[in-house]
Amino acid sequence: MNGATWSRQGDAAGYGQPGLGEYDGAAVRAAILREGLSMVAHALLWPFGGLAPGAPPLRRRELRTVVFVHGLGANRSSFLGLRAYLRACGYDRQIAFNYRSSGSIDSLALRLKRSLDAEVRGGRIDIVAHSMGGLVARAYLQRLGGERRVDRLITLGTPHCGTHAANFVPSALVRQLLPESRFVRELNALPAPATRTTSIVAGRDLLVQPVEAARCPFGEAVLFRDLGHVELLFRPEVYYAVAGLLADPHERSEARTSADQSTAVGNRGARC
Repeated sequence: MNGATWSRQGDAAGYGQPGLGEYDGAAVRAAILREGLSMVAHALLWPFGGLAPGAPPLRRRELRTVVFVHGLGANRSSFLGLRAYLRACGYDRQIAFNYRSSGSIDSLALRLKRSLDAEVRGGRIDIVAHSMGGLVARAYLQRLGGERRVDRLITLGTPHCGTHAANFVPSALVRQLLPESRFVRELNALPAPATRTTSIVAGRDLLVQPVEAARCPFGEAVLFRDLGHVELLFRPEVYYAVAGLLADPHERSEARTSADQSTAVGNRGARC
């Protein structure tokens, strides 16, 4: 479906037009259809978000916990498919942070910190976040000291540099997602955390505009050229990529062979 390289040397040429190339009407229509179906599936799963229990607190130095942070207006059900796949891969210790989309991103980050302080009392943390959840996670890492506990951050379709789509929603929280918002400018002016960060970008993203805004100012990026914003949550090739990124370094080369439908686009981050 998509290109197939994992080169991490510098920025890929032409990332400003992330892999879309010449206009292909049939491909665009197919992408819109798939995104629409993904939104329907997302809505159907929403009621199940209240049924997923948290993991019991444990205190072990070797413990590794994968924490999932959903996006705007969603809940933990967004990750049901990905969580099931990662559980099958051996990532049994999982916590899905649930929150109401109200207040500010910083207040949500504080709630995330308090949740992790209560539920993860030992070991190390990896965070997988979708959409606005990636900004909540970054605020936790960069403003609240979360980088001391978190080894890996993987964001899916996160508007790291803001999105013009936020202009269409009259909400104070959503307006924090605008490219010119104070929150986005101040967050991206902070020093990069020590946490290893990968932003997974959807080349057909209609909610993060421009698409390259989903690329974090630090870390590496992986582009799925033909996928949409919500579709990222349902595609097996994204699941393979996330599992590969979570793998230990000695396992990573083997895991990458399963993620051969993505394109890595450099390891120097993007400038917002």
